[in-house]
Amino acid sequence: MDSKNKLIDMVVNQYFKSVDQYDVQGVLDCFCEDASFVIHSGNPAEHHGRAEIQVVFEELFKNYPNRMIHKDFQHVVDGEKDSIASQFNVELKGVDNEEEYQTNCNFFYLENGKFKNVYVYMMGVNVLTGK
Repeated sequence: MDSKNKLIDMVVNQYFKSVDQYDVQGVLDCFCEDASFVIHSGNPAEHHGRAEIQVVFEELFKNYPNRMIHKDFQHVVDGEKDSIASQFNVELKGVDNEEEYQTNCNFFYLENGKFKNVYVYMMGVNVLTGK
């Protein structure tokens, strides 16, 4: 598999598939130990290291247990710099059965096959608040 397809596979079939399956360990397996996960929209926040990133996803899964779907991906890939920008749509259904729809864009920078830095831009409310 070429570098472009490896990056797309990492984002779609490993990371977002794990998110949509509420698989915290699968999500964490995509990140370097010292990764940063930075949200630039809504209530901006920075999370550093897998332990902090774990809290973000545990809270996300707790707040949206009824549906989580990431779809309609469009990617811009830089195989030489081991980075990928991905735009996508999100469907969420929270504990109160309220539905949330977003169009988001994430920028992923990898090191040794794992996410080193992830920058998140989301439409609407920040659903990745952590604690």
